[in-house]
Amino acid sequence: MRDTRYLIAMLDPAGGPDLIRLCSAQEWPRIIDTAARHKVLPLLAAAAVDAGFASILPASFAKVLAESTAPVSSPELTLSLVHHRNALRIADLESQRAELQEMLRGKGFPTVALKGAALLEWKVWPNPAARRMTDIDLLVIDPAHAVSANDAIIDFGYRMVLPDEVASDSIDHDDHQEPALLRDDRHGSVEIHSHLLPRFARHALTRERAVHGIPATFEPPTLAISDAALHIIAHARLADRALIRADPALNSVFDVGYLIAFKPALAPQLARLPLPRDVRRAVNVHLAAVESVFGLDDLGTTASARMWWRWTLWLADRPRLHSLYRDVVMVPLFLDRERLSIREGRDLHGLALARARLSHFTRRARTALGDAGGAA
Repeated sequence: MRDTRYLIAMLDPAGGPDLIRLCSAQEWPRIIDTAARHKVLPLLAAAAVDAGFASILPASFAKVLAESTAPVSSPELTLSLVHHRNALRIADLESQRAELQEMLRGKGFPTVALKGAALLEWKVWPNPAARRMTDIDLLVIDPAHAVSANDAIIDFGYRMVLPDEVASDSIDHDDHQEPALLRDDRHGSVEIHSHLLPRFARHALTRERAVHGIPATFEPPTLAISDAALHIIAHARLADRALIRADPALNSVFDVGYLIAFKPALAPQLARLPLPRDVRRAVNVHLAAVESVFGLDDLGTTASARMWWRWTLWLADRPRLHSLYRDVVMVPLFLDRERLSIREGRDLHGLALARARLSHFTRRARTALGDAGGAA
């Protein structure tokens, strides 16, 4: 069995524990790397704890291990540490969310939580410590409050994140109006949103058309579950052409799967919403993934969506080929004038735009050629 499919099988509550206990020492490094690549390593660690393969570490022992410079030698210990560290992170992020929302509400800038913060607030995940979460996403109810809310958070003791302080894939500045903020004594970061959909959700789609198709209700200030699901799906499938580049987005698949378990009426509700074509395609593919991962067959997905999910899984188990494929399909986006202008920090036109396009295309082509050589 290929690593991604094997990983998904391990995360199945029914047969997963046996697979976890039977996995060989030679296979574990690949499975752990695959789980990290698909952003579900905490979920795998929690499943390993439930299966009795990993352990819930005493705080004192975990502290000694965390401070040690010696490499972790066994998958059992690796997964135990992942579980321990993520449990601490999640508890602290949830505490920060509550503090920040109360502070912002008191200053007249009410917000609703998005993505992981919303799911943790609603207790959607069966085990909160299983959910990977690097930041707190808050949507200001009034988009005009975005800058003021951001300034209020800075006054509350946070500061802007520096580029070298976080992993490059953990913060996408294109998805937020305001920069990521953190406190040096707390976990993760906080990011203010002013729109439900990512800024560069552009695959045959403009943000305005998408938002027009999403009915949001903020009285009382609680995000509708359908809106929360659509934000998760749009972020996973539309931002930076993620749908066409066939990213598995397993972490978001589990988000929506648990949301449907939390509210079974969600799937038919999504089916009834009037959505732009590409948002509809993203919803169908994501629900096809939920059907596959959770063993469901009644979410109303299309045959083409199920075929695309099978293609996505096939590519996921061939990382170098998948990287080459992504390089090819991302070319139109990375040559986009507005995106290059933001990257360069100035409005590009004429010769300056041509130079930027040539420079960026050359860099992408070198990467693609390297991937092609590795995949051959």
